[in-house]
Amino acid sequence: MIEKELLEKVKNQILEPQEPQFQTGFRDLDILLAFVEKSSIITIGGRPAMGKTSFAVSIMLKFLEQNKKCLYFSLQSSNRYFIKRIIPTIAEVDSSRLRNNTELNENEKEKISAAFEKLSKFNLTIIDDVQKIEGIKEKIEQEKPDIVFIDYLQLFDTPATKQRNEAIEDIMLSLKELVLNNNCIIFVLSQLSRAIESRCDKRPMLCDLRDSGAIETISDIVLFIYRDEYYNRDIVENRGKAEIITAKNSYGTTSVLELLFRASIMKFLEPIIDYDF
Repeated sequence: MIEKELLEKVKNQILEPQEPQFQTGFRDLDILLAFVEKSSIITIGGRPAMGKTSFAVSIMLKFLEQNKKCLYFSLQSSNRYFIKRIIPTIAEVDSSRLRNNTELNENEKEKISAAFEKLSKFNLTIIDDVQKIEGIKEKIEQEKPDIVFIDYLQLFDTPATKQRNEAIEDIMLSLKELVLNNNCIIFVLSQLSRAIESRCDKRPMLCDLRDSGAIETISDIVLFIYRDEYYNRDIVENRGKAEIITAKNSYGTTSVLELLFRASIMKFLEPIIDYDF
């Protein structure tokens, strides 16, 4: 028989109004993912330049503001570069002015200083020296984070003795074991197959997940990012718009949500008008 204590806990979770534990900062996405539990793997997929890292950072910053402990595994860049990348997002200062060493005005300098001060108070660890699943396991077990971000799956070092799809499946199984044993949520960023580029409709599908069907199978949630302006730059009404496609949701329904992408600060925003792109 099922334990009465467990039944009561689940019943209260369903019937009693409560603040969602899973808050990404995007209202419609939070509604869709309202029943997400810890011990979940959420895959964020997209073709290059769609904004996978920017989307992950936008979500991460919201979690950090909720005093969540986050680990960010940056497999593609150094922690110094990653900090430089997220400061424009926090400060909301055009990233090109920082990259080009343009002389910043006083208002921008104040915003950047405030962003560094804010970042210093977050419970965030950026790790750039781990390329193998064993290293990620060790760090998670040491740090005991609430939320983990891995950027990105295809950059893992895998054994030369294994086929690529087998190695990725092993990594996904290890990640699932990690979330179960450490009671955390892992966001995994993933590249998608080039086959998308040959289709008329380039919106991603689950079959586009690159290297292994295990990514789809083991992930509890799969989110895809699609920005039509990347492919159709001449269509004015699509500028700054993004679709977040929930292709798999073990906790509820699937859907397509609209967000804004402000490229100058590499940040995703709620679809509110009057943003100057």
